Amino acid sequence: YLAQAMEALAKAGAKSAASVFESASFTKGVCAALPELADKFDLTLQAEIEVVSSPTSVDLDPVARNLSMVENDPDIVVACVYDQGCAEWVGSLRKSGWSPRAQVFTVCVGMDKFTDAVGTDAMYMMGVSPWDPSLDMRDQVVGWSAMEFS
Repeated sequence: YLAQAMEALAKAGAKSAASVFESASFTKGVCAALPELADKFDLTLQAEIEVVSSPTSVDLDPVARNLSMVENDPDIVVACVYDQGCAEWVGSLRKSGWSPRAQVFTVCVGMDKFTDAVGTDAMYMMGVSPWDPSLDMRDQVVGWSAMEFS
């Protein structure tokens, strides 16, 4: 999920990254790739922060404040969270007055519910959408195309 995004951002000049991930199998699994990718693309991994499942601003506001501090301030933040966590994370970033130079999300970007929740804050965000019906790809396990799955 993250390899292409991290490679592109490193080529664009990013030097550091951090992750915020929900305590859930999928989200942990996706963000677990970040240390290896950071090493591969010569990025300093500044933090890997686990938050509760379905985090709210109570959980995410302190994380945003901490990452926004001058001594932290990663170029890239990878947010491995589900749709509620995505909207809450964007709200926490806004409250902290901080916007990472790049954000990569696992699930929510492109989902109507997310866009409705955060409005124009969703502009210019990068995420994965592996099952968009327009993609010319097949699942390696069941053999379904993106069109068949969607």
